[in-house]
Amino acid sequence: MPIATGNLNDGLLALVDGKFVTLRVPYPMGFYAKWMDGRIDDPNGGWKGKGLWATTSTRAPFHMEGGRGTRPKVAKFQLRPDPLAR
Repeated sequence: MPIATGNLNDGLLALVDGKFVTLRVPYPMGFYAKWMDGRIDDPNGGWKGKGLWATTSTRAPFHMEGGRGTRPKVAKFQLRPDPLAR
């Protein structure tokens, strides 16, 4: 599945069945993805053993939520096959 780092979208944009789906990050506000990587942490764990990791930062970190001294953050997206998957 193609995934883009949508600027000013507070998340990542995934192209699913010809439509863009926003994988939104509620915190920090103004999530600006600088990097992302899909990983399989546990090959036997099914969907729970897989994740999409992304870092957030900006060229002016003092403008990020939290103000001066705010450090870059890492977000993990846990992608389920359906909303009620266990």
